[in-house]
Amino acid sequence: MISIIIPFKDKSKLLGQCVFSVLEKTIYQDYEILLVNNQSSEDRTTLFLDEIIKNNRVSVLSYDKPFNFSAINNFAVNNCNSEYVLFLNNDTEVISPNWLDEMLKCFNDKKIGVVGAKLLYPNNTIQHCGVVLDKKNLAIHEFRTMKETDVVLEDRKEWPAVTGACMLTKRDLFIKAGGFDEINLPIAYNDVDYCLKISELGYKVVCVSNIKLYHYESASRKSDIWAKVFNRKRYKEFIKERSYIKNRWIN
Repeated sequence: MISIIIPFKDKSKLLGQCVFSVLEKTIYQDYEILLVNNQSSEDRTTLFLDEIIKNNRVSVLSYDKPFNFSAINNFAVNNCNSEYVLFLNNDTEVISPNWLDEMLKCFNDKKIGVVGAKLLYPNNTIQHCGVVLDKKNLAIHEFRTMKETDVVLEDRKEWPAVTGACMLTKRDLFIKAGGFDEINLPIAYNDVDYCLKISELGYKVVCVSNIKLYHYESASRKSDIWAKVFNRKRYKEFIKERSYIKNRWIN
């Protein structure tokens, strides 16, 4: 059983695109979708949720506190009992019907602890196929913005980290590692931190390159550069988190 955890705040059209792509395209059948509502306020969101919960695969959890990506996902994990949890952004869309099958197969290797997926921008250039670490830029998405057809990737390649926009892991391992860091990394780098903690425990992090999802990156929140302009407090938090992840793992 896989619990697919999708946090959101309004943006019901975007959320619907994500949820319906999972429901309509996924071959693997032993899964549930947990939508985590973080203080949505729009009537259209309420209407969407009232309709979507008629599907017995979908349930809604309410997280009525200020945005904290780590805390929201930890809350959802604590409210499910599945063997596996898959963290999925609300601005993603399934392309490959066998995505869950292929990601789950990786765990036949007992040394694997985290599995990511290839994510594409809408123009079919690469958004994510694995994350590498760098002292200057911290976490870099390898091959980002390159044409998918120009990059030959090893399937199930091991990486230092993968993005939490689409990340599968075992629930008991997630809890053992302490989940996402709610205190030091409420907004950014919590996925990288989790992957590095898993590696520290002796497990591998891999990305499945033969399955794909679209990622409409930052469609549901302002990018960090816009946060700098419009939200000084949020930007200061982001810089603080960069410093934490650098001091914790990269120095």
